Amino acid sequence: MRQTALAAMACLLLTASSAFAQGTFRIQRAPAGEPVASVSDSASGSVSTFRLQPTQSQPVAPSGWADDFAEPETIKKVLDAAAFANRVLQQVRTRPAPPSFAQSNIRQPLSGSLLAPMEVARLRGRQVTLVMDRSGSMKTEDCSLPMTFRSMSRWDWCLNQTLDLARQTAQVLPQGLTLVFFSGNDSVYHNVRADMIPALFHENSPDGGTNLVGAMKHQLDDYFRSVSMGNSQPMVMAVVTDGDPDNARALKDLIVNATQRMTSPDQISISFLQVGNDSKGGNLLEELDNQLISRGASYDIVTVSPFRQVMAHGLARSLVAAVQSRPVARRF
Repeated sequence: MRQTALAAMACLLLTASSAFAQGTFRIQRAPAGEPVASVSDSASGSVSTFRLQPTQSQPVAPSGWADDFAEPETIKKVLDAAAFANRVLQQVRTRPAPPSFAQSNIRQPLSGSLLAPMEVARLRGRQVTLVMDRSGSMKTEDCSLPMTFRSMSRWDWCLNQTLDLARQTAQVLPQGLTLVFFSGNDSVYHNVRADMIPALFHENSPDGGTNLVGAMKHQLDDYFRSVSMGNSQPMVMAVVTDGDPDNARALKDLIVNATQRMTSPDQISISFLQVGNDSKGGNLLEELDNQLISRGASYDIVTVSPFRQVMAHGLARSLVAAVQSRPVARRF
């Protein structure tokens, strides 16, 4: 019967320990005459102390089977464990729910790593435009969290990565980023800094189709208009999308026409960064990367990073890789 009592105690302790993962706890035995209720050690309530019953010289066994078959010391341990487990579970149930991902203060990117100063410097003096897919499919939860068996939505992953990009490039892009959200229509925000990004993602929740052509055309037209007025900054456009745009042929024609308006090969670079495993979208991105010269493009301005690469390297590193010096093909 002693083994049965010990087994019961073990189960209760396991129950209590499973609740520890949701907070920080400390165990103390209360002095004689003091209450047994849990207390908090700090104003934030981050560390909770659970006090056990004071040690008694003569533990009292309960009535029933334990009085007849179990030893008093074993009974005392079981009762202590039961009381402790109950208080822990009550504390966990009443603890406020953690804030949502979009509201949390994100300190580290979920994938990728810090860029070296030489990598960040590649963006100095450039106009960086991030064109972000906000179609309904961006709600899909297929972006794995490192070292866990959990996933997060494509939208939340992009929020994390955009925030990381803005923070890492703040020194070389003092005017911030241009952030464009597109679905059926597009919303454009200029001079975006890191502290603005969570609110902008919150205002532009995923919904609708994938009218990428309209969003890109507006940005390219605005850029060439600024060039005609004396702007000499090269443009780096990163298009983050998870699928096939509404009009693939129009997208190819748009990029070809843009290259024919360029005056130098490094004036514009466009990087398509795939999020999600849409195979149809992947096939289109491959065409944009390798077949536009044959369609009449003056320069090869497109690079493509597939999903596995973007997830491994992160948005910031994928964007920097797109502006590295590389041979540029030209149509004569």
